[in-house]
Amino acid sequence: MSTAPSPRMPHRLIGACCLLILLALAPPGQAQPPVLAQHGHWLRFGVLPLQSPTKLADMFIPLAEYLQRSLHRPVQFVTAPSFSVFMQRVMHHDYDIVYLNPLLFTQAKRAGYTAVVKVLGEPFTGILVVRKDSPLHGIDPAQWRRGLVIGFPDPRAYAATVMTRSYLRTHGVDLERCCKVRYFGSQDSVLMALNSGLVNVAGTWWPSLRSMPRAVRGNLRVIAETPPQPQMPIAVLDTLPSKLRETIAASLLALHEHPHDDDILRHLGFPQGFIRTSDAEYRQVK
Repeated sequence: MSTAPSPRMPHRLIGACCLLILLALAPPGQAQPPVLAQHGHWLRFGVLPLQSPTKLADMFIPLAEYLQRSLHRPVQFVTAPSFSVFMQRVMHHDYDIVYLNPLLFTQAKRAGYTAVVKVLGEPFTGILVVRKDSPLHGIDPAQWRRGLVIGFPDPRAYAATVMTRSYLRTHGVDLERCCKVRYFGSQDSVLMALNSGLVNVAGTWWPSLRSMPRAVRGNLRVIAETPPQPQMPIAVLDTLPSKLRETIAASLLALHEHPHDDDILRHLGFPQGFIRTSDAEYRQVK
């Protein structure tokens, strides 16, 4: 069997996928290969595993490369096999920079991270999605009868799970009574499960729905959207030098000003880039 890389996969993604396998096997506190874990030289950019590792690599490696050029030091993109492992690594300070959801940031704050920027653009909301042929329209408790299967990415996915579950509860839908709840590990997986008929409803968010292949998107429709919460933040470890923390923030804020870097924002799916934020914006998140 040939082990040559596929010519269709960019070399940086091949390397990223190999690195992600290595990191997935490493225990918390040892998430990086020892040669890279030299604090003050490499910066480790940890990204919450919202999507598949390959999709995350395609999204965030261009941003890591931009930061590397801007900061004049190596920046390593890393993720984790699950939300829980990611947060264990956050608690062990395995990442210098983190991109995570508002709810998990409140935990990261207690572990010694400070929010510096957040995604600029559309509101941060959760959505409930069904197939086009579904009898469900909106959130009418009378339609949510016993036997429905609802899928979520992960119990700690804030928009897709926490916010949509709360939204359903406030609209009179008791999931424990009417539905079987299943978790699929990532946003992509739950949407593919919905498209394949494994679940009747999926909790997710707009960026993941937009990232689906056109044929999948065309087979799905949104039946509800939650009220907004503060957008996804990027936070930095408090033990980094203050000048470096500010340079990281300034570099992220300046990203949309560089026409030749538009491709980076396109990969991320954040066409407007980032805006300044602070820890205070996330105090009411729960």
